[in-house]
Amino acid sequence: MTSRTLRPLPTLVLALGLLILGGGPTLAQSPQFLGTYRDWNVYKFADEEQTICYIASEPTKQQGNYTRRDPPALLVTRRSEPEVVDEVSVQPGYSYFEGSEVEVEVDGNRKFMLFTRGEHAWTKSTAEDEALIAAMRRGNELTVRGTSVKNTWSLDNYSLLGFTAAYEAMIAACS
Repeated sequence: MTSRTLRPLPTLVLALGLLILGGGPTLAQSPQFLGTYRDWNVYKFADEEQTICYIASEPTKQQGNYTRRDPPALLVTRRSEPEVVDEVSVQPGYSYFEGSEVEVEVDGNRKFMLFTRGEHAWTKSTAEDEALIAAMRRGNELTVRGTSVKNTWSLDNYSLLGFTAAYEAMIAACS
């Protein structure tokens, strides 16, 4: 771990909790912060039913023709039940245009298309999650381009420095 600390992501943590847990009574427990690895934070949430770990990062650069939006974030989530699954998702800080896709590029050459629903975007399959995570482990920078319900666009750049160490810490915490 490095001594560099990212800005806390309380809105992100709450949104992830609502997404994963459906906003039920188990939401009362907050995720536990496990550490920072360069540009990535690691968190863990456990209840009676399952353990969920995730890593999250904020953009290093934001561009677009929007006037305002909530803080965006890029996440990789590991769920342990009923089977271990790693899932990449994007929270842009706005609602995506219905039916739109989000373009993700790693180092400007490997493209992935994510589907959208509300304020989130995901890959379309476990195989795509695995391929995107593998590209992120080898990459230096990731860009996310999306379109909002107001037909504005955003282009966010994320550093992948520390991604592999954070990913491995997440795996260790949720194994």
